[in-house]
Amino acid sequence: MDLSTPSDASPLGSTRGYQGPYIHQLPQEILIIIFHLYIDRWSSGQDLTRLRLVCHAWRATVDSTPSLWTPIRGAHGMQHVRNAIAYTGESPIDLIPSSGDPVSLDDFFMAVGGKIAYWRSVDLDFDVPPASYGGLQTSACRSLENLRMSWVSEGLPQATPLCLFDGGPAPATLKELSLFRIPVDLGAMQLSNLSKLELKDVPHLVTEDILLVLDNSPMLVTLGLQELGGLRVSDSIGGAPIHLGSLTTCTLDLPIPVIRFLLSTMHTPSLRRADLSCRLDGSIPASSLFSPSIAAFTPTLRRLVSPAKYVEIEFAFSGLCSIVFGGLEISLDTSGIDEYRSLRDVLDSLMSYTRANGAGLKAHLRLDAVEPDLENLQLFNCQPMVEELTVSVAFWSDLAPTKAVEALGTRIHNSPNSWLFPELEVIKYDLGDDFYDLLKTALEERYCEVPTAEAPSAATHQYPLSLKEIHFHWENSRGLRREGKEDLLKEVRRLAGNPKIFWRGVLVDSVPP
Repeated sequence: MDLSTPSDASPLGSTRGYQGPYIHQLPQEILIIIFHLYIDRWSSGQDLTRLRLVCHAWRATVDSTPSLWTPIRGAHGMQHVRNAIAYTGESPIDLIPSSGDPVSLDDFFMAVGGKIAYWRSVDLDFDVPPASYGGLQTSACRSLENLRMSWVSEGLPQATPLCLFDGGPAPATLKELSLFRIPVDLGAMQLSNLSKLELKDVPHLVTEDILLVLDNSPMLVTLGLQELGGLRVSDSIGGAPIHLGSLTTCTLDLPIPVIRFLLSTMHTPSLRRADLSCRLDGSIPASSLFSPSIAAFTPTLRRLVSPAKYVEIEFAFSGLCSIVFGGLEISLDTSGIDEYRSLRDVLDSLMSYTRANGAGLKAHLRLDAVEPDLENLQLFNCQPMVEELTVSVAFWSDLAPTKAVEALGTRIHNSPNSWLFPELEVIKYDLGDDFYDLLKTALEERYCEVPTAEAPSAATHQYPLSLKEIHFHWENSRGLRREGKEDLLKEVRRLAGNPKIFWRGVLVDSVPP
């Protein structure tokens, strides 16, 4: 439908009462909503210019609507910054400067300096330190609610901690603080009542600084503490409980003793997601994360892991491995030590926190660009039983879990289970053309003796359970084309006892190749 002005009549066939194009008949409130939907956050400067050039009425609407002019980005040039400052009036503004912008950080902070009292948020990425951080270093920045600062280059922007807000307390309005590799005098800021705190690789921080902020922020919702090398645990640090009743998400990437100390100190009855990461050097076992039990954290830990219907276990390149167990994720960097034994030990300690010690719990195991042998894999040939196995190889690595595929077809002697992963029902396979024969051989050896008259016993595992699904090059993988693979897929289906076959997420029988 043409919404422009008709040459001789209105859409109703008469010029009587015609008020112009439909778009101009919209209430201004609706038009502003449409403008907001049209403006892309990454190209807001160009989008605003286009809107202002349509007609005088649109220009007036854009220029009189402060919310359309924020956030203010240096990426759109100095003229856009000046226009935004002029048209936002006394409304709150959000600032997103960056070192790579055509407007330098020093010029940007100078241009917006007159609006310090209205700064609502600052989101700063930089690799060249400015001469000054403008209003962030003054107490005039009294309306700031969100501050994010990220140093994205090598080294540090400065040797000594940055002094913000004239060296005094942060604004009482500040609710969210995120720092990445920026040395900041956290103690002087006297932070309190935060809802979000994220600190990553921030130098010069000590444990007492963190505890003080946590103790003064009982309404904290999100907490992230990662790679903070200055944190230590000692007898001189008080361990008084800190109640964080609103905390729902917690990310800790710290040494095991520091993680244990924080988990034992924080009382988090509302926690729904905990991501814990640590690097192992062999001096402290990975299982010591939760063993011996942390009394204060035990109820929360049980609540996090108990709802899980299956456990996700992943081994990746260069000693990286992880467990996702309900609302708990644990990532280990095990370079130089046995990652399979380390992760098994953590899994065993977690199983004790589940109902009936995890009876009936299943596992999804992913092997990506690693080479575990049968001995490594047998560590996971018990509860929780593996029901889904993913084997893949990264494009940048020559390592492939070929021994794991071979192991599927190898009978195991002197073991309660005669086969590896006897309850396996789903295989996801992304190893490329060179390894299809390997899979066919393993399937033939694994299922050639399974009785057909009756179902195998899951209690004794004398025989493996039948496969239900095999996925080749799942939907988002870099998988190969299916043309010419029909005979292969038919053979795989026959050897595996007629499971469903998927190619890049599509059931093979449902569409032609």
